[in-house]
Amino acid sequence: MNIKFGIFFLALLTLISCTDDGLITQPIDKQSPLIELEFTNSPIDLKGTEALFASDIPYDVYGDSKFDVFLPESSTATGLVIFIHGGGFTGGDKAFIYAENYEETIVQLLSQDIAVATINYRLLAPGDEEGVLKSLNDSKRALQYIRYIHEELNIDKDKIALFGTSAGGSTALWLATNDDLRDTNSADLVLHESTRVKGIALNATQSSLDIETRWAGDVFGEFGSSLEDIVQEFGEEMIYSFYGVGSKEEYESPEIETYRKQVDMLSQLSPDDPEIWVKNTGGHNNIPTTTSSFNHHPFHAREIKEFADAAGVPNVTTYGNPVLYSEPGNEDFVEFLIRKINE
Repeated sequence: MNIKFGIFFLALLTLISCTDDGLITQPIDKQSPLIELEFTNSPIDLKGTEALFASDIPYDVYGDSKFDVFLPESSTATGLVIFIHGGGFTGGDKAFIYAENYEETIVQLLSQDIAVATINYRLLAPGDEEGVLKSLNDSKRALQYIRYIHEELNIDKDKIALFGTSAGGSTALWLATNDDLRDTNSADLVLHESTRVKGIALNATQSSLDIETRWAGDVFGEFGSSLEDIVQEFGEEMIYSFYGVGSKEEYESPEIETYRKQVDMLSQLSPDDPEIWVKNTGGHNNIPTTTSSFNHHPFHAREIKEFADAAGVPNVTTYGNPVLYSEPGNEDFVEFLIRKINE
């Protein structure tokens, strides 16, 4: 479908009911109208690259569940890179990618006829009763929704890769290491779409969201860091609300043990998972003493490489400050994403 005709056709179907705060009150599926795309000026200088830009496209009923997209001018369906922002699941925004350090990334991808989307997701608040799975499942749905409207976006839904920083990196790793999360029994047709991708690029990521087993056990075990040390640094409220509970007693339950396993990406790695590019070179190689050093320590990338190698998952890994390991080819993340989309 010609993309401009597709968007025009989409606009004719749009009869969306909204509340005062902009929340869509109808389910987003093809039994209900899709969303009209309104193209606006790009938030960055595209340096002569021909592309369309649309912002704040809703993929679910929540205020935060929106994405922006850059669509290269192309007569054929293009590949897509989805960016997932960081912020510890408590902050951050999809606009982070418009910062100067990633402007060139967007232009490079568009020049290779690769579309770029950047997504928001619901954040955690103190006392959160759903925990980090809320944020992770939002990103899952964003991926599925984009696949669902792939014809309207002129995207090849079999050529999608993910790029994330910090919490966005761990989200991309969670999506990549899970078996396909599609639900073909759901009445919501968006959830029928696959969650498998061609590759993931992770910058300053966490290796797992099971803090007790992986951070205290694998990542920082050699330093003697305990769960109590991590709780003391982050605060009890933050750590426990991360799993949707409010106290140590609630945390120490079989339900939360199961929850932690659901967000332990290292244990989920298997040979059929997509190739990983990962780089953690910020901070230092010493014992973590701050929230940032716990979150972004180089040893997170070390553990991803160790578990990926053991599972037979290809990876391009760099970690350490000073660098302790770097892949001989020295492929940067943009080269990696372009390679994976075109494979």
